[in-house]
This record gives sequence, C-alpha cells and structure tokens, in this order.
Amino acid sequence: MSYETYTFPHPVLGPLTGRLVENDSVVHFRSIPYATIPARFRPSQPLSTIPETFDHRPHRQFTEYGFACPGRPHDPSDLPGELPRQYDEFKCLTLTISAIKSQLDIMSSGSLEQLNHLQKFPVLVYIHGGAFTEGAGHISSMHETIRLASFSISDSSTPTILISIGYRLGAFAGLASQDLLDEAVENGDEDIFNQGLFDQRKALLWIKKFIGGFGGDEDRITVFGESAGSMSIALHLLADEPLFSRCVMQSGNIATFGRTLEWEEVNGIYEKLLGSVKGNSPVGSKEERLEILRNIPQEQLWKDFSGIGGAIMEAYYGNEGTFFKKLEGVVPNYSNHVELTAKREWIDSVIVGDDFWEGYIFKNGLTQTKHSKFVRLFKSVFGEAMGSEILESYDIESGEGVWMDQVKFLGSLMYLIGDIFFQQPTAQMVDGLSKFYYNPEDGLHERRQKVFRYQFNLPNLFPGSEFSFVTGHHFVEMFYQFMTFRERYPTHRNKFYQRQSEGMARLWIAFANGKDPWEEYNEKTGYRIQICDDVNGWHSRTREEDVARSKDEQWGERRYKQWELITKGFEELKKEGGAEKVEWARRRLWDMQGYMND
Repeated sequence: MSYETYTFPHPVLGPLTGRLVENDSVVHFRSIPYATIPARFRPSQPLSTIPETFDHRPHRQFTEYGFACPGRPHDPSDLPGELPRQYDEFKCLTLTISAIKSQLDIMSSGSLEQLNHLQKFPVLVYIHGGAFTEGAGHISSMHETIRLASFSISDSSTPTILISIGYRLGAFAGLASQDLLDEAVENGDEDIFNQGLFDQRKALLWIKKFIGGFGGDEDRITVFGESAGSMSIALHLLADEPLFSRCVMQSGNIATFGRTLEWEEVNGIYEKLLGSVKGNSPVGSKEERLEILRNIPQEQLWKDFSGIGGAIMEAYYGNEGTFFKKLEGVVPNYSNHVELTAKREWIDSVIVGDDFWEGYIFKNGLTQTKHSKFVRLFKSVFGEAMGSEILESYDIESGEGVWMDQVKFLGSLMYLIGDIFFQQPTAQMVDGLSKFYYNPEDGLHERRQKVFRYQFNLPNLFPGSEFSFVTGHHFVEMFYQFMTFRERYPTHRNKFYQRQSEGMARLWIAFANGKDPWEEYNEKTGYRIQICDDVNGWHSRTREEDVARSKDEQWGERRYKQWELITKGFEELKKEGGAEKVEWARRRLWDMQGYMND
C-alpha cells in the first residue's frame, strides 16, 4: 500500500519521518524508541536521542510499526488493516505519536508571527491492557490513535496529540527473585522488578521531555488505559513523581489485582520457572541460573512462564517498595489505595468507569464451578450471615445442600466475581475520591479534584468470538473508543453505534482539553453517572434515577446494593483482622477460581 510521508525537523531529536494520514491532517510517527534493554530482566535505559540502529527499519524512518513484546500469539485476520506482529523483547520499547500536521507545519516553516502565537496542544496517552501478559496497543490497528487525533480537529476544533506506548510483559517484565535482586545490587540498578511499570514510567518521562518539540503541552498530559492499563495508571498515581495531570481509569485499579504477591511467592515462581527450563540438571551459582533463563528463546520463555501459571493480574511491587519509594514502606492494597490516591493533589481530575458485565471475562474459568462447593467456600471467607446475604443479593442459593440450576448459577456467579474484582473497586474508588482529599497536617477537607463516573453497556457487535453479541463485557469499549471499527458497525438506527463511538471520542478529547466531560460525581450533583447503553446511547443520570430506571432495563439492574454489601463484607473483615484479613479474603476469593471445579 502506498502512502505519503512527512519529515519533521524535531528541535531536539532531529528529523523524523512519519506517515501522512486522515486527509493529510495527521502525521503518524510509528514506533519511536524511548528506551533500550541491556539484558533480559534488567532495567531499561532511557534514550535522549534517536539511535543509529534500533531495529530493522531505516534510521529516522517511522512509517512502519516496530516490534511487540513477546506474548500470547496474535491472529490478525479479524482486525481491519492489522498486520502480523513481530516480537522482540529488546526492541519493543517504543511509542507511536499521532501529531497534528498544521502544528508541525508552523513549527518547521511558519512565520515569526505564527510562531509567537503558537499554542501547544494537550496530549492524550494510551496504556494498553492485557493482564500484564499480552497486548500491543502501540502497534495495533484496533488501538490506533489516528482517528482520535483527526476527530479532535474536525469535530470540535480542539486539536489533541495522541500517543500510545509499549512496555514489557509477563516474565520479561515481572520476574523477581533473590538472584535478580543480588544482581541488581551488584550492578547498581535502582529500578528493581516490575520492569514493565518502570518501562511505562520512562515512556511518560520521554513524553514530558520531548512532546513540546511536536507541538504538545508537557503540562497538559492525560493518560487513559483499560484493564491492566488502568491498573498501571493507579500505580503511577502512587509512585514517586507526577507524570500527568489528568487520567482516565477504565475497568481497573489497585483493588483489581487478584492478589498482592509476597517475596516467598515470587521466589517460588522463579524456582518453578527455572525447574521447567533446566529439568533435573544441577545448577550451582546465581550467574549460571540467570544465564539459563537468559539464553532460552523468547517464545519458549513465554510458553514456560505461562505453563507454570505465571502471575496474571497479580502484583509484586518490588523488594522494599522500590516502585513506591515515597510511600516509605506502605504497600498499596484494597484497604488503603483510595486514601493514598486522594493525597495526590497534583491530579486535577479523574474519570473512573467500568463495563456492565465485567465478570463475563471469567466465564471459562467458572463454567465447571460446583454450586455447593462455592457456597461453602464463599461463606468461609465472609462468614455465614454476611456470606449468605451477599450470595442471595446475586440470586445465588446460599443454603447448604440446596440445588441450583447450573446455567442460572453460572450467570449470577460471573456477575459476583466480576463485581468483586472490577465493579465494586470502581464504586469504592469513585465514592471515596468524590468525598475528600486528605491533608495529613489539617485532616479532611472538601475535595478540590474532580471525579467523573461512567458505565459502558454496549454490545460486542462482531461475530467470531466467545464475546460476540455480549452486552457490556470487559474491554468491549475498545471496539468503540478508537473508532477503528467504524466501517464494520451496523448502519441501522441512523448509524447509532457509530454515533456512540464518536460520542465517546468527543468526551475523552474534551477531558484532555481541560473540560468537564459531564457533571461531576458527588453529593451535590446527586452522584451523577454517565451511561452508554443500547437504547439511549450516552446520557447522564443521578444515582437515584439510575436505580429506578435500570430496574426495567433489559440488560439488568445496576448493582449498587450488591456493591455496598461487598464493601460492608470487607469492612467487617477489616474490623476483625485489619487490612491483612482483607487481603487474605481477596486472595482466597481469587484462588477459588482454580479449585472449585472438582
């Protein structure tokens, strides 16, 4: 396919060539490297220049996508315009920029008067999801940011620069052990473990440093992400330096992690991985063990890590809190993450939301769950009375030995488990952040930062997957948000689905431009929530209105009552045994998915 190119003389990085797209309104710079990786499992090294050689592409030519981090094999056949991915663990730390051509024109050859009146554009940065084990949003046509950038110009005359970033995944990012800790100390590495998160931080630092040269405003950076991307944003909110001023958290925060891993557990994962690779061969030194893991092919490492049940949506924050140095040993968890986030006064506004049926993502793992065994285990966590009350609120029979239809049980169970790990944490966060921010010197004050709440409830429109035609499943908004599937939407109802896609883009772009996308979520507004559903599209309701209206809606009632019961259940556990009891309970609930099928 032929395309026009555009070479821009970046004032610091030098000439960069990208693609001219969207009727020449956007310049798409694909896969610009922001860091290098000296060795597998080692911290990435930030780049301040464009390296002479980085991957297979010509120097300074960013018209083609580069590499993804090795992960789950990807079938491109169902995505329009998608190309087969290339994987390379050492060449995957890149970011893709959708810049505004008119701005670049002025910066490269504009008059003095134009330059004097040049206003920097806000920046919207996307962090992809994938349970920290898969995904490549920075090189994917599904997540391509071209149309969002173009829409920001044509729809509302609020030009916005769009960026998507890549980072390491799975064992390449999250492996931890005493061997790696000892090596890091010997090398003087400060970024220990969670290398994927440190990669993200370095990408955000690169953006703050260089985006001004693309016409972007380094003081108006908004990050948005879904699932693991949203969980990453929650972690960056608690890390050591402010890298953005606004954020959008879509289906995930710290409480979404299945469990917080302990040092003994991550060492155990390391030993298990090492054993699967070397078999029964004796290994002596730390150097020999690390060499074995570093010498196996990247595809084999991914398979072996997956084969031993390598952590999916499980957190290890680093020995002695290396990712959260300023928290001084406090480990973020379900019980404290809202209060810790509320202290981040440098955040101007947040959007927090989820999908109506998040728990459908757990269907395969829950299909064979036995009702009686689940009830017994669930009540062993929350106690007889509270456990029964929560179960019955989801129409799950709570009596011992009581028979329940398996199909009905599975549907209710998916809602329950999804709510525990996605929707109740979302409700917990917006309710907490909407009430106050915390100043340790003065106590509690009325909150200055703005909080906006949404729920997405459109169907998956496309045949061919287990999620086809499911309404409000986890990640379904990705089929709408970037407008990349626009040509595949049904055209009936006056192009209803295209209009909802554009509506979502319009709201997110407005937010990046410093505007209120809709009314705040707080007591004064009646806890107003923005909803996108299959009848009304994008619209606003107070919580009271939503409770009343959703009782008669075909997809089901909004589960405020159930979320409050789950919150109450965890609060009672905290009174009994502190935050440790709550973490034990959440770990137990997460692990249930693995041993309830017998």
